[in-house]
Amino acid sequence: MSDQAVKKEGWGSAFGFVITSIGYAVGLGAIWKFPYMIGMNGGGVFLLICFILIITVAVPLCWAELTLGRYTQKSVIVGMRELEGKGSPWVLLGWTGLAACTILASYYITIVSDVMFYIFRFATGGLSGMSIEDISSYYSSLQVDMVYKFGTVALLYVLTVLVLMGGIQKGLERANKILIPALFCFLVVLGIRGLMLPGGIDGVVWMFTPDWSRLNGSVIMSALNQCFFFSGVAMATLFAFGSYLDKEDSDIPFSGSVIVLSNLVVAALAGTAIFSSLFAYNMDVTSGSGLVFQTLPYIFCDMPGGMIWGTLFFILLFAAGWSSLLGLYEGAASVIVDSYGFSRKKSLLIITAVMFILSIPTILSTTVWADVRPLGMDLFTFMDFVTLLIAVPIGAVMISLYVGTKFWDRYIVNVNVGAKYFRIPSVLRIWYIVVLPLITVLVMIFGIKSYF
Repeated sequence: MSDQAVKKEGWGSAFGFVITSIGYAVGLGAIWKFPYMIGMNGGGVFLLICFILIITVAVPLCWAELTLGRYTQKSVIVGMRELEGKGSPWVLLGWTGLAACTILASYYITIVSDVMFYIFRFATGGLSGMSIEDISSYYSSLQVDMVYKFGTVALLYVLTVLVLMGGIQKGLERANKILIPALFCFLVVLGIRGLMLPGGIDGVVWMFTPDWSRLNGSVIMSALNQCFFFSGVAMATLFAFGSYLDKEDSDIPFSGSVIVLSNLVVAALAGTAIFSSLFAYNMDVTSGSGLVFQTLPYIFCDMPGGMIWGTLFFILLFAAGWSSLLGLYEGAASVIVDSYGFSRKKSLLIITAVMFILSIPTILSTTVWADVRPLGMDLFTFMDFVTLLIAVPIGAVMISLYVGTKFWDRYIVNVNVGAKYFRIPSVLRIWYIVVLPLITVLVMIFGIKSYF
């Protein structure tokens, strides 16, 4: 070991654990991706299917990974080695988790850096007076501006490391106690503002009203794919978060449920703010991935006080994205600390160097490496494909099978230690052995198929 390992730190409070885990699970997906997925998949019917699948899929996976972390009190690779031995195939769960959180953070940070820049542009009035075509062109020009891309990404790496240098309580937990309450407050304010716009209520009614004629296999699979990742499972982070819990005085069934369901609450609040504005301005709700960076900025620029509302929206979007990035970072860094005995500082610098190198293909995917297309995909899409449709599903299948088979007797006892509101019943074993792996494999198969 190069450095003397420091004593393992824990959460400062149950609230700190829950609020940090919510921040990790929410991410940009709940505010950036989920609303445009609702728009493209029939509104209320998609939302309803997501709710059902979150309860039946995402929550049980969250319980399982948190319990493994709390039981071992280690990060995922060292924890699985202690449970099954160094050469066990189950340790692959740790390596896929480390790969997933490291690769995901390396390209995810490029989106969060765009959000950070949009805060500055709105706050200074830089987008005022632009047409929707002008804003679309402006956003496209940013993606090929290498000075901007490398500069904003490097700045965000520095800010992230500075926060995490403070440790679990004074760094990660403290940051999320600011970011996540601010996110909820801004979402409520923006939602109320949207409802006050002429025709705004129609957008909310559309979002929450199921159109059963839109229900088909494609919508169900889209909902399954979306809510499967709402748990943030199989990416080393929840395992690490569980390892920071007190073995006796922590409630995994309740906390795990709150963490995942909060993601849906944030998504619904974001949808209220977004669709009320879209309907008020008679904009296309199926505008896809350009919704946040192109359509909504135009609406904010056009409405009274738009500079303020646009700034608030991108601040809350940054809070969601950065809190998730902090969680991914922590998951990766915890593995380095436990596996090699390095100090927290050295581990963060190592993982930053790796992530920054991995960010380079993503940044260059729109310019000098635009012609590099593995499996016919641009480099950003390829990294997303490898992470979310290969590494994460493999990890999720391993978690559900391991918990349902070799670990079950210990799991059903330990998951309920500290449970204050409800307990996990032993009849769920068949769910972990059969249903969750089957659903995960379906997500993987149909997700991969959608790329080709």
